[in-house]
Amino acid sequence: MLEVKIDKTLPGFNLKVAFSMDQEILSIVGPSGSGKSLTLQCISGLMVPEEGYINVNGRVLFDSSRRINLPPQKRKIGYVFQNYALFPHLSVFDNVAFGISRQNRTEIETRVSYLLEKMRLGDYKERYPRHLSGGQQQRVALARALAPEPAILLLDEPFSALDTQVRGQLERELLTIHEFYKGNIIFVSHNLEEAYRLSSQIAVYEAGRILQFGPKSALINAPASKAVATLTGARNLAEGVIESLDNHQATVLVTDWNERFLISLSSANSYRPKQRVTVGIRPEYVCIIRERSCENMLRATVVEAVDGISTYTYRFKALNGLEKEFHLESEVSKLSAAFIPAGESCCLQLPANRIFIIE
Repeated sequence: MLEVKIDKTLPGFNLKVAFSMDQEILSIVGPSGSGKSLTLQCISGLMVPEEGYINVNGRVLFDSSRRINLPPQKRKIGYVFQNYALFPHLSVFDNVAFGISRQNRTEIETRVSYLLEKMRLGDYKERYPRHLSGGQQQRVALARALAPEPAILLLDEPFSALDTQVRGQLERELLTIHEFYKGNIIFVSHNLEEAYRLSSQIAVYEAGRILQFGPKSALINAPASKAVATLTGARNLAEGVIESLDNHQATVLVTDWNERFLISLSSANSYRPKQRVTVGIRPEYVCIIRERSCENMLRATVVEAVDGISTYTYRFKALNGLEKEFHLESEVSKLSAAFIPAGESCCLQLPANRIFIIE
């Protein structure tokens, strides 16, 4: 169990966050300058918070009230940076062995060989970083961070400098690492899809605060605020009024689109009739349909159509909606519908279990 509470002030910026996690992968996402990397630096001991505490499995790394502040080398933390930070004058073997150099030679050989095998680097142990690809260098950095058997593994945008194919390979290897490494992994990323693939929990940062923290599915399907919805790519937001509630469903008049929609609710206890709300749906959940009459249907006109590699990206104006440039965006797989050019009319369906409500 890792427990973190940090209050750190820098010129013009204050980081104030608190969270806990238990032997899982937590992804921290948010815009640049929101405090993601600063959080890792405080956990590792590279920066010292003014107030707070950091506790891992009952071992206190930092506690401002008790004046406990273990130095970085005593915290048992592995840290992987975006730029690898390998020692250019050391071989792959010696880079990985660097953090366990005080152990006896047999223990070092055993541990390093084990990690090189796990990271598919056994054939490269005598090479130097300059002779490795970017992906190979990052695997060495991961192996080096894991060598001392840390209680926490911190990954600060480790794959952002790599191309798509290599990044995908390393993502799979990180999930494999999690099968044999049972500590806490905190993964900082700008890429929400990457964070979703890799983690079980996600924290959304903005301006030094956590806007929402929890299971990744809840964050995507039930954002806590407009800011979270926008930061996580739920671009279709509109104002509405709850007209009725029945059996964990709400009937909402979406005033921007001038249509009524049924919306599935996990609990109706916090809502009431005539309540003003914001409704939203992710672009990938907006379906183009052939039926002219079905539940949660919206007649619309295509105002913009972009032909992508595997999807069509659309912007629509609702037929009866308020006067706007467009009302909804959609990402549609090429396998599910034929291309519709701008100016054409169509029918959209917004599934009741994919629309969310923000109070």
